[in-house]
Amino acid sequence: MDINTEKFKSMKQIIKLIILISFFTVSLSAVKAAESYEKEVLGSSLVMPWEPKLALNEFPSHDPSIENGKWVYKQNCAQCHGDHPKDGFLSKKMMRARSPEEQYEVIKNGNAKGMPGFKDKLSRDEMWDALMYTRAEILGYYKLNSDELAKMSSIFGGNCAVCHGTRGHGDGNLHKALKPMPANFNMFERLYTRTDNKLHKELTHGIPWTAMPAWKNRIDFDQGYKFDEEMIWKLVRYVRQFGFSQELDRLDLGRKNLEEYKKSLETENKG
Repeated sequence: MDINTEKFKSMKQIIKLIILISFFTVSLSAVKAAESYEKEVLGSSLVMPWEPKLALNEFPSHDPSIENGKWVYKQNCAQCHGDHPKDGFLSKKMMRARSPEEQYEVIKNGNAKGMPGFKDKLSRDEMWDALMYTRAEILGYYKLNSDELAKMSSIFGGNCAVCHGTRGHGDGNLHKALKPMPANFNMFERLYTRTDNKLHKELTHGIPWTAMPAWKNRIDFDQGYKFDEEMIWKLVRYVRQFGFSQELDRLDLGRKNLEEYKKSLETENKG
């Protein structure tokens, strides 16, 4: 083998080494940029994998009913917080900054500020019902069969459902081609770990290393909507509704009828 051939091989190895070093340098820079983006824009680390603080058996057994939550609230919360959630000190700003998971823990165990724990008085599902009713009343929600709900369903369907599915199960037409898979908004252990503020930031700026794009200032030309801050908050409100029901569950209805029956017996006995 002549000297020129040896030199050629050496040069190829050097070039490969330079390419590898460049690749790792660029990759490292990209990772650092993503970390900076997460910290400065999203305010936390990447959202996947998510790590709920609650055990899985602490999450609801079915969609919390804000209709039943209204009844549970009146029986257990109104004496301190007022007849309506908006009557007390709970504000929209406060509610947006707290995740449902965090708030459930306070309802269950109480806190140092004087809030009593209800774990020995209410069932898990009753606590979730009351919490989601309180959140819905303060943060707002789209009522069943309303024009506003129909409009938001159309916007979600035209822009988000291709990945997340029309029912928010993460099963849109593109979901099989995406890694990681699109978020399933019906998973309590995922949706309930996020604050509304975090959901707003993820919708606004997107999520690094996923197919979730930034929606800030995008325009839906078909429907004539711009994804400004107000529209993104409306989407946050819409996404939240995958996490509760506006109707009474059969079990809730049975419990309510039983309580009313007990009260009617007490009234008869007193009479």
